[in-house]
Amino acid sequence: MTYAKDKTPTAQDITVRAGTHADVEFLARMEHEASRPPFEESIWDGLLKPLDTNPLDFLQAVFEEDGSNWGNAEDFIILEVGGTPAACCAVFRPREGDDPASKGPLNLDCLPAIANHLGWSDSTTQAFKAAYQKPWGSDTSFMKPQAEVIVETVAVGPEFRGLGLGHRLMQEAFNRGRQMGAQSIGIMVIKGNDAAQALYEQHFEPYATFHGAYFDHEFPGLTKYKATLTGERQAPSAQSS
Repeated sequence: MTYAKDKTPTAQDITVRAGTHADVEFLARMEHEASRPPFEESIWDGLLKPLDTNPLDFLQAVFEEDGSNWGNAEDFIILEVGGTPAACCAVFRPREGDDPASKGPLNLDCLPAIANHLGWSDSTTQAFKAAYQKPWGSDTSFMKPQAEVIVETVAVGPEFRGLGLGHRLMQEAFNRGRQMGAQSIGIMVIKGNDAAQALYEQHFEPYATFHGAYFDHEFPGLTKYKATLTGERQAPSAQSS
């Protein structure tokens, strides 16, 4: 199903619902889409290519086994357009403490279950863990949460872009945060993902920027954003994103 680019879905077209484990295939595709910009490929592509594992199969296993630190299936808001899942984002309370399993997007405590789901050998599992811990096993202080709840995996299916669904996701994320009793909400964007940055800056205030030099220029840098959930500025009406 596709919509004309000059047509904005009406309230009757859009259904908002929570994610479930029945959505894992859709969520895997959206996670893959969300983790690609501004690079040529997803972070998962590089980690999994040497293991001959399809990233979508891996991400589906992660959601099946509740193995994400950045939002499991039930943490997602899903927008359906005309009954078809079209866009999503996760809203969750970040894990606290210095537990190594909480560093980065993957809960390493769930890796054995994910590996079993994929039929990985012990050697393949250990190879993945070693590769994953190179970026996420050392200093991740830049990931310290800036708000009570965090928004992640903001994605709109390619066939539904330009319909204002990005703004609707932000509005629904704020609503979810309030329902969770949070006073603040945060999000981040990698430098170079200009479309996401333009969207977020209409809903959030910049909180902190980590430039490429912080990462020894091995990573382009990122900006974290924050908004209060009481008395925040008026969200803009839906528009293309």
